[in-house]
Amino acid sequence: MFDTHCHFNLDEFQNDLDFIINASLEKGVGRFLVPGLDKMTSKRSLEISKRYPGLVFSAVGIHPSYSDQSKPEDIETIVLTNNDSVVAIGEIGLDYYRNYSPRDIQLTTFKAMVSIAHRHNLPICLHNRDAEEDLLEILSMWYPPITHSTFPTGVFHAFDGSETIADWGIRHGFYFGIGGMVTHKNNTNLQERLCEIGLNNIVLETDSPYLTPVPFRGERNFPGNLHIIIEALSGLLKVDKEVVIKKTDENACRLFGLNKKTNKRLFMI
Repeated sequence: MFDTHCHFNLDEFQNDLDFIINASLEKGVGRFLVPGLDKMTSKRSLEISKRYPGLVFSAVGIHPSYSDQSKPEDIETIVLTNNDSVVAIGEIGLDYYRNYSPRDIQLTTFKAMVSIAHRHNLPICLHNRDAEEDLLEILSMWYPPITHSTFPTGVFHAFDGSETIADWGIRHGFYFGIGGMVTHKNNTNLQERLCEIGLNNIVLETDSPYLTPVPFRGERNFPGNLHIIIEALSGLLKVDKEVVIKKTDENACRLFGLNKKTNKRLFMI
């Protein structure tokens, strides 16, 4: 199992990361992607990936809520000096729900992050809150429909069931990160959309320590809870759990350019 979005680089895991990783391994999770939120957490993501080679993989980027606190050139420097260790640019995007950073700075930073991803041939991990119109307008400048694309694409982290995002994402070869929200019984919009999307464009994530699935909402989330998400997807899509695991693992390795057997990064064109 591959948790494609977990924040081991936050303070919530500072005191027991070894325990959390071992507990997750015991639950069958064998790969973890840790996205950066700013310069500091991007560096921490790299440190953790080097501490756990072959298990933890690093993404670096500037989250929209911190886009007025870090500089895109700092992220590019990190990529240039760690080009063998960085497998994605993220978590990047737009957040008009919280508006912790001014929108003009969010837009400028997001465009710079996508440009860095293209220059270094890396996929992107996307954050979107109430900003899909601007988000897709910018992405459309960089990512043609899949039949014309030669670049790695990306994943819509914490996909909430948006029909607009789903339609654009499928046409452009993007993936959808599915986590604890799929276990919420009243989230019928997401569940219906996933039935339409199917497994071909889905990757698994927990967003640990956030978005804890039912029945553990209110507790700190951890990658070992992936099995709950897998069980929910298995029931929803009416496929065996092993099929969900196999297909989502393949999708994640393809997205991040990893050799499924060795976990080594592949050359991406």
